[in-house]
Amino acid sequence: MPFKIEPGRVVHFNDFDQADAEILFEPPLAEKPVQITASNFARKTTGARIQRTMLQMLMEDICERLTVVLDDVVGVPYLKDGQSIETGFDTGGLIQYMFNKIAGVGFPHEISEQMKTVTQFDVSETIPGDLLVWGSALLPTTAGIYIGGGRYVTVDVFTEKVTVKTISQKWLPDFVGAIR
Repeated sequence: MPFKIEPGRVVHFNDFDQADAEILFEPPLAEKPVQITASNFARKTTGARIQRTMLQMLMEDICERLTVVLDDVVGVPYLKDGQSIETGFDTGGLIQYMFNKIAGVGFPHEISEQMKTVTQFDVSETIPGDLLVWGSALLPTTAGIYIGGGRYVTVDVFTEKVTVKTISQKWLPDFVGAIR
């Protein structure tokens, strides 16, 4: 196989099994997006196909399917200002963590900062992976990530853990918008 991916590194090998192209990277963490820290290409490997394949491999490595991330986070306890699966989440931290894992992007922790990128559209238009926000643009009251079938994942304040909830018809008047 001419390409190989390792944690933080994508490599291309020539016909003599020698590394002739390499990209070093740090995956997204909190508000920081994926960062390419170094890249080295031998003169003959500067072709767009090799570089494109390596970048695609990098993104596939850092981006997980929504269902995989969902399985990992459901049941994780609530923790004020929490941002990790090991210690717990608050709602903003859960959303930030999931956007890091699913989309490979840096994302603000505070829901009010997340709101600055809201594109408002009807809840019936949402697709899995959209961020749903309720309350108002100035004071969001709750948020979650849509997973399909009228359901979303959020940190439930009553059970104090990450849970899957169904979108309630009585909450729709307070629906602010979604981020895609």
